[in-house]
Amino acid sequence: MEYDYSKRFRFGFYLGGNFATFTSIPNSNLNPFDSLMIVEPTGKGGFDIGISVGLRLNEFFEVKFIPNLSMLSRSMDYTLQYMGDKTWIQSLMIESINVDLPLFLKLKSSRIGNNLRFYVLGGGQYGYDMMSNSKKRNPPGEKVLKLKANDIQALVGAGIEFYLPYFKLSIEGKMGYGLVNLLTKEENLISASIESLRSKTFHLTFILE
Repeated sequence: MEYDYSKRFRFGFYLGGNFATFTSIPNSNLNPFDSLMIVEPTGKGGFDIGISVGLRLNEFFEVKFIPNLSMLSRSMDYTLQYMGDKTWIQSLMIESINVDLPLFLKLKSSRIGNNLRFYVLGGGQYGYDMMSNSKKRNPPGEKVLKLKANDIQALVGAGIEFYLPYFKLSIEGKMGYGLVNLLTKEENLISASIESLRSKTFHLTFILE
């Protein structure tokens, strides 16, 4: 039995990878932090898995809801100066397991050769970091970078759909831009040297419906 592409509701499986980093704004005055010269984020790869729910509005528009788990890794790099002109970099790894609830609208092209079409998308998502440490006490003698659990992102992206006899395969790339300052301020070099940290994530995903 061939897949019915005229269905109003469509369900599927979502699998992909991500590359996460931050949009950061350092403190405009690093002089109080003695040897600290530069604070900057470094992006790293991660993994996404979830389910896909689609509501077909018409031939060209579709609403998508894709609840998923995202495993994210990134780091903040602190460049310090010592012994005059020598420098060394202290990297602070930050890992998160996010429950993401994205909702977006897809605008599709006409089919090409009956088996292929392109689309663009736009929307937003709520994310909850299950590994957030914002309300935890610092371990004795340690200073950590604390991030808030709740995040809101704007999403933009594009993709391609392949219409196959028994299922539809979508390959999709999208960017998520955080709208919330995730930083929990504390009076230490690690936190006070940063004004703002917002999430920034690229997702490359494969969706089977």
